[in-house]
Amino acid sequence: MNISLRPIDETNREAVLALSVREDQPFVASNKRSLEQFAETEAKAPGVARPFAIYADGRLVGFCMFAVDPEDEDEDDRYYLWRFMIDKAEQGKGYGQAALAEIIRYFRALGADRLLLSTKPENERGLHVYHKAGFRETGCIDCGEAVLRLWLEKKSKKEREKFLWYDVDVKGRLQIREKNGYGVSIAIAGEEQETYCAGSGRCGQDFPVNPDMLFQAASVSKPLFALTLLRYADKGLIDLDADISGVVPDFVKKGPMTFAALLSHTAGYNLHGFPGYRADHEPLSLEDVLNGKGRTPKLRRIRPYGKQYMYSGGGITLAELAFTRITGATLRYAFQKEVAEPLGLKRTGYFQPLDEALVSNAAFGGRLAYREDPAHGYHYYPERAAAGLWTTPTELTKVGLALGKCYREGGLLKKETAQRMLTPVMDDYGLCIWNLRGDIGYHGGWNEGFLTEWMFSLRRDLSVASMVNRSTEYMDESQLDIALRLFQTKEAEMSEGSDTTGWEVYCGKYEQLIEDLRLDEVYMKDGGLYASINGADGPVVSRLYPIGDKTFGRVGGLAKITFGDDCLTIDGTTCRKL
Repeated sequence: MNISLRPIDETNREAVLALSVREDQPFVASNKRSLEQFAETEAKAPGVARPFAIYADGRLVGFCMFAVDPEDEDEDDRYYLWRFMIDKAEQGKGYGQAALAEIIRYFRALGADRLLLSTKPENERGLHVYHKAGFRETGCIDCGEAVLRLWLEKKSKKEREKFLWYDVDVKGRLQIREKNGYGVSIAIAGEEQETYCAGSGRCGQDFPVNPDMLFQAASVSKPLFALTLLRYADKGLIDLDADISGVVPDFVKKGPMTFAALLSHTAGYNLHGFPGYRADHEPLSLEDVLNGKGRTPKLRRIRPYGKQYMYSGGGITLAELAFTRITGATLRYAFQKEVAEPLGLKRTGYFQPLDEALVSNAAFGGRLAYREDPAHGYHYYPERAAAGLWTTPTELTKVGLALGKCYREGGLLKKETAQRMLTPVMDDYGLCIWNLRGDIGYHGGWNEGFLTEWMFSLRRDLSVASMVNRSTEYMDESQLDIALRLFQTKEAEMSEGSDTTGWEVYCGKYEQLIEDLRLDEVYMKDGGLYASINGADGPVVSRLYPIGDKTFGRVGGLAKITFGDDCLTIDGTTCRKL
């Protein structure tokens, strides 16, 4: 069989356009659309898009198109198999595998060290061909398509497994092993939806993480409870500032007590968090938990009401009890009707205990399956509002986008309600949510065997969620750093194209008055603004990007930098230009 790749010209264009795949292969773009994209790309970046007709023994059998940009900063974006199809009448004859081998030879001749492609995860026939040729999933799913990579040069196992997603080595940083370790699932939502999955959802098993796999959200349960409660407040069924001590007199002997105080952690209660119970533990009521009949002490007020911020899962559980008594609805039902259904969430809910039908695609936490129940490797949390949510990163980012929109213009919540939720009461904490930098909503979570990081922009459509099935201090710190870096890299990317006129005036050296952020110099490079920072381990360069009038964020930290006349202000501290 002689396979050849021939350029598209007037002699074969119509014949290429006439090629098509089978009706059960809707995930393959039409050749008409591919050639349109070639024309669009050629107008902007000549030579990058390269379409070819595939011939077998001189007969047209398929079509392919490459993206070639050896100068791209991201090494994984330099050589891409953009389109690949074999005509429906020619499938099953070995042309696909043979054509792919010829395509690989083409890229080797270019000097490429790797080749990437993407396809729908349900494209089983295509995946079989790609796997047979040596392509392997990277873990990234971009716009619904799984990204695969083939190494064209010999690499060590460590090098082969390394994949930088937005310049972040997620697997390396989280120490993720492919089959028998722990796993991670991440989603970025903005102009497009992207996901990244790696490792195993169940330690010790070949159970690959997928975008629909359920994880426990831990304390991210709290802001979604607050969102549910605030939906009732918008309808006039709940008053955030009314004294509810009469609703829960068995736990509040002396008022006042309000939902606002409980949700902002200023009510003065103990019980920071909850350890959970074996999955087969007998059901516990909220009253049982608050009376100390489980694994935690009895709820007590240990600080003055409304005088200070003190994080309390117990206070949130008391708020859940008051909510259920006032509304007559369980939190699971209320969330489903008020949040999940309006937002189209299919796999998010306060499933406590987890429905047996959902167990088949649920992650197990840490090594709980070894220590407790092999068939149910997770804990049961009767404290649903505080720790009982199951969800996926993709669906968490949908909630983040919705809350950001509510803050800006209203939607699922009234604008004023969302702004109250996200306005700090004390210590940058609003109603079950932190406000970072003044324009980022954030909450993290830690359950036994599960960690979650969730953040969203209040300025634009952008949200990031990351979930892992291992809970250690190292994983907690690493996952937060990864989520923040992904968020800021995407935020900076979305700011590209901003008017840079006048940025030169910000350049220069500045006083170093802030101990944990010793910004030394600001300078321009390749049309962008950068800061040199004297860190503990030497100078660090951070990219600055606009987030407001004369105000910038920086990749790698949460500082808000505002430039003035011969000075800059970082989080309230002003440093003069030298």
